[in-house]
Amino acid sequence: MWVLIAIAVIIIIFLITNRKEQEEDLPNYPIRHADITFFWNGRDLFNQYFEDIRNAKQFICINFFIVKKDQFGQEFIQLMKEKADEGVAVYLIVDRIGSRALSKEIRKNLKVSGVHFSFSNKISFKNFFHSVNHRNHRKITVIDGTAAYVGGFNVGNQYVNGSSKFSLWRDYHLRLTGGIVKDVLDLFKRDWVRNNGVLLPVSTQSNIKGASKTQLRPTSHGSLEGSFYDLINRAQSQIKIGSPYFIPNEALITLLEEKAKQGVQIDVLYPHESDHPFVKEASIPYLKRMEQAGANVHLFNNGFYHAKLLLIDDYVIDIGTANFDRRSIYLNDEVNVLIYDEEVIKRINSYYEQDVKDSVGLYKEWLEQPNRFVMAINKAIAYIFRPLL
Repeated sequence: MWVLIAIAVIIIIFLITNRKEQEEDLPNYPIRHADITFFWNGRDLFNQYFEDIRNAKQFICINFFIVKKDQFGQEFIQLMKEKADEGVAVYLIVDRIGSRALSKEIRKNLKVSGVHFSFSNKISFKNFFHSVNHRNHRKITVIDGTAAYVGGFNVGNQYVNGSSKFSLWRDYHLRLTGGIVKDVLDLFKRDWVRNNGVLLPVSTQSNIKGASKTQLRPTSHGSLEGSFYDLINRAQSQIKIGSPYFIPNEALITLLEEKAKQGVQIDVLYPHESDHPFVKEASIPYLKRMEQAGANVHLFNNGFYHAKLLLIDDYVIDIGTANFDRRSIYLNDEVNVLIYDEEVIKRINSYYEQDVKDSVGLYKEWLEQPNRFVMAINKAIAYIFRPLL
């Protein structure tokens, strides 16, 4: 036990001391217009996604956190190779840790086919602990400069077909056309330059404006806290949060408690089952605080809930890659889309409310494991490793 504590303290010290050397110069994108298609089902998303890719004529820029080497991952990889063989410029970034399953042979075959492949956020021996934990968690795609995708889905069987553990994988993803595509492409090009030192010769060509006011918001190294804080602080009547991990820092949880005291209705949607060790134990104290403050906590019980959403009144909805946890706040590169369109907000909120209907409230048996000693140990470990969860 004490060995784990010592290791955790050492890791956290290295993360804090090395953080400044890894900071990213983030752009402040303006509000632009877009047409928005919302997906909450992996099959529907990837049917449209693959169709767009098959129709690509000029270039495809893709950044995923996870690409698995299972059947669906192989279908994705094969499609990348086919498009490169057709003469389409294909640029693929995957996270070095999240997509570690992609073998040297797979990467070699991609490059032989003409796919420009890159890992993101290379591990530095000089800043080893921080670089291992500084992950590119963004999931973005731009096709021919006319259509873009941003959201929570990764590439693998479990995201489209379920798995032995989860019958359904719930996530939220956006297909965007219009002015915001320019900014999604710019962010991808910045990530490519940061990891490869080469500026990509691709640009947007669409003059379509789009109907809804939107804003692309990339975050990294703590900037997510300010983004979330500003949005929550604007709330007058309701706040809705969806996240697979609920481990906010003290500033955000305190603000939520204050908003609840002011009479703002707060809903938190969280998975009933976890997909990683200790995240449930780390989240429980904050879920309890929300319930004690008067918020409604819902445990999604129809598969696994991996969606990321923050809805503020009828004013704005935030959807993207960032979880409501300290890893997204302090360690990951993330990107979200802010949508300022009442009709779109209502439409997406209807899906959120359906997920709430497929949920149960907090209950004693969920909060406590049968073996109280094991639960106490897990809670202690989770408390120590909160900055990494």
